Amino acid sequence: MDWGVAEKIGAGHSVAWGISELLRRAMSLRWQAGSPQVLAAAVLPWSMQGRERSAISLDWQGFMRVQRAAGALPWYAAPRADGGATLQWRGGPARAGASMRWGWLHPGLSRRAARLPWRPAKAVPWRVVPPGTNPDPDPDPEPIWPAGNYVGLNLGCPVMLGSGLAPLNLGVSACYMVRPQRRTYVVINSISVVRLPDRLPIQIESVSISSSVDAWGSSYDLELADTNHLALLKPTAAGPRLVEITLNGYVWTAIVEGYGQRREWSRAGVTLTGRSRTALLAAPYAPGRVKTTTEERSAAQLVAEELADTGFSSSYDTVDWLVPAGAWFYDATPALDAISRLAEASGGVVQSHPADASLRVRARYPHSPWDWRDRTPDHVVQEDIVSNESLQVRSAPLYDAVVVTGELAGKGVTCKVRRAGEAGQLFAQQVSSPLINTSAVAAERGRNILADRGEQAAIDLVLPLYAGPLRRGEVGRVLPLDLVEVVGEAGTWHGLCTAVRTEARINDKAAVIEQTITLERHYTDAD
Repeated sequence: MDWGVAEKIGAGHSVAWGISELLRRAMSLRWQAGSPQVLAAAVLPWSMQGRERSAISLDWQGFMRVQRAAGALPWYAAPRADGGATLQWRGGPARAGASMRWGWLHPGLSRRAARLPWRPAKAVPWRVVPPGTNPDPDPDPEPIWPAGNYVGLNLGCPVMLGSGLAPLNLGVSACYMVRPQRRTYVVINSISVVRLPDRLPIQIESVSISSSVDAWGSSYDLELADTNHLALLKPTAAGPRLVEITLNGYVWTAIVEGYGQRREWSRAGVTLTGRSRTALLAAPYAPGRVKTTTEERSAAQLVAEELADTGFSSSYDTVDWLVPAGAWFYDATPALDAISRLAEASGGVVQSHPADASLRVRARYPHSPWDWRDRTPDHVVQEDIVSNESLQVRSAPLYDAVVVTGELAGKGVTCKVRRAGEAGQLFAQQVSSPLINTSAVAAERGRNILADRGEQAAIDLVLPLYAGPLRRGEVGRVLPLDLVEVVGEAGTWHGLCTAVRTEARINDKAAVIEQTITLERHYTDAD
């Protein structure tokens, strides 16, 4: 604020006296005796005033640094203020005068500064103050809106009108259950490979693990960092070597079946190949067998019988049914191939456990695509962590019915399977199996066939592999047949994982681990 010299304000009164007609804007008093001039003056020097300083320092429990505030108001010397009065006597044209002058100068700048470093603070608790004693005899009316701790934060969602709801919209893309959208994602990778059962460490440069729903096991490729370790992994008379691979705490086991060597200038390399340990149940390790059932057995019992005395276990997680005597038979078939035929009868597949000596029989579609939105997903993927994405669209006829039939007279059934609520007029290709013995297995086989229909896409997403325990927004190991929910800016959609390729490599002493998952998205029946 800049003050200058104020404008003068004048006021005058004219009184006609008998002594003089010329007296205006003045007042005169006649005295018995003359008096010398009366003078009065006042001087207010301000230059002696020094500066005024103040400071405040606060330190709050380590959350805030020192806070300083300072103020200064310099004063300059103000001009003098004079006041005076003069009285003239003895018949002269008496005059009375008075004057006053007060000038303000620029006071100078006043600066204040504050510094507040922000750090994670404690959550602000909601506090509801109970009503006190109201001196007014008439009570206050009931509030229309709920208390603050009951207000629903509706950040960006459509406004919903209703009694007792106070929506608070703070943006077009931020909802209360919004995706995290972190500014930084940190992954600390670890890679370890050992030989079993002695757990001898093996130095590697890279490892690749591939699995899909169309294969009962995974395939492995390892590149050795030390070529001398090849002698430690060559097969022996007892069979192939077994290795354990640990990536960010997730374990895989594999048998080493082959290797390849290459030589370059001043450098040599060795690449190992292998499969899941369940490959020991297939050719060329497991012999072909002949079998015909003489008693009624369930499908789960038949799977367990194939693994008897092999050291492997099984988990049967699809429709089970009774197979009559004589309906299950095969010739020169290894155990794993026989189990695959049993699973195929109901529309299922065989999946090997990544680390344990066990396998699992599951439906090709554990849940139908039209039910995906109502199911709890196995993984929730935020698009922020996706480093690469590719899409390939394919179309299939919109089948709504299929005929499933048995092949053995007197032991099989023939069923027309259609999706509930649809006409059942566009038929998929008919399927048959000697194991279609009940309507339950026929319905399950038909459901898996009709699930593969309509507009679809195979979407590849490249994700980091987070170690447990997982926090919100992080994704651990994804396996085939896992249901995945993808949350992005354009919306949320679901997909069934049909293939996974996990790659780990060491570059300049830094470990990089990525998993590429292939999701089967259904536009017609799901999202």
